[in-house]
Amino acid sequence: MGLFGSITGKSKVKAANKMVLQARSLDDVAQAEKLLAEAMVIYEAIPSGNAAFNDALYNWGMALFYTARLKQGDTAKELYLEAGKKFSYCLVAKPDYLAAALDWGVALMELAPLQDAADKEASYTLAKEKFNIADGIQKGVASYNFACLHAVHNDFDACKKALEQALEYGNLPDEEDILNDADMQIAKIKPWFKDFIASIDAPDPEEEAEQGEQEEQTQGTKYSKTKVISDGYKIEYDKKEK
Repeated sequence: MGLFGSITGKSKVKAANKMVLQARSLDDVAQAEKLLAEAMVIYEAIPSGNAAFNDALYNWGMALFYTARLKQGDTAKELYLEAGKKFSYCLVAKPDYLAAALDWGVALMELAPLQDAADKEASYTLAKEKFNIADGIQKGVASYNFACLHAVHNDFDACKKALEQALEYGNLPDEEDILNDADMQIAKIKPWFKDFIASIDAPDPEEEAEQGEQEEQTQGTKYSKTKVISDGYKIEYDKKEK
């Protein structure tokens, strides 16, 4: 594969990725499905020897994943499983492919409620395995995902601990997304859940104390300027392609 072919492949994948992002922003399901299908045709056409192949494979998996969300029943199940296959190939080619491990786990979490009891538990077990892989690649990245796993298994103490870890590592989704997360619906009725949500944007006492000490030290300094102190930021969870 020559340099021109590699550049062309990357350009095609980039164009397909834009189509996927556009599809995700649409309220028109039919139009979204059309864009996702067109993007998948592009991904499928990237040859395995092309430098863009791994990216095409991963994003193909994501397009299948997003299409599954627009479907129901057996059709949705098959699409989630196909997405998982694409992510699995990514991990074979690159064992530390963080996004593939994490998103495979998420796809399994969304597949599980569509399955019967035995298959559901098998999917949750496999999801846990993928989250462990992701967490091994980047410590704490799957904390929220583990919280969801604990919630669906009614292990609310472990769920609370995992949520606190996700907050600590900066891997929480937006508050609205947490409240609307199907896996969190049972956890939401627990007494501690409301307090946890309130704590997300609460000021850190240690950070406030440190800021106060810094302000005291700079008072009266002739050449002091306004000091900008960062209070951290949250990672946007659903952008793993993310």
